[in-house]
Amino acid sequence: MDSPMWMFTKALSHRQKVCRLYKRALREVDNWYGGRDFLEGRFQKVILRARFDANKDVDDPRKAALLVADGCRQLWEKKHWKPARFPLDPGGSSYDRERVARDESLDSENWTFVDKEQYPYYFNRRELRKKELLKHWAKIEAAWDEELDKIQTTLPGNDNQKTGKANNPTVTV
Repeated sequence: MDSPMWMFTKALSHRQKVCRLYKRALREVDNWYGGRDFLEGRFQKVILRARFDANKDVDDPRKAALLVADGCRQLWEKKHWKPARFPLDPGGSSYDRERVARDESLDSENWTFVDKEQYPYYFNRRELRKKELLKHWAKIEAAWDEELDKIQTTLPGNDNQKTGKANNPTVTV
């Protein structure tokens, strides 16, 4: 396993271990054959699947555990010297970068009139959406103001006035 032991919260079943081993083995085949020869990589994946299918009906749990351990050992021995990484994964080319297009860049003054003329639908729709958003936030702020006024005008002990009991009769605001 590549993850530290403190990350695991429960024991994995045999099925989960086999599935994870299979997935890591497929990734390893991609590392070795992915960029160069698609057909050879696909052929190796078919052979790998056949090896897993040949042992899927093993009933003895000890033998099944030994097969998984042997598979992990083989995977470790045949590990690629430079594995492929997904861009957003740790160690990838885009890891820990800002992935969201900043809204300020679209509102900047760098857009000239000619640029806005080329994309009138986009800029008109954008202005419409900004106005709708401002109206929506104005409604939310009004609701917040009403709720705050309601909270500030009612006293915490007013629930007891309905029953005729008062805990603190000398409350002044």
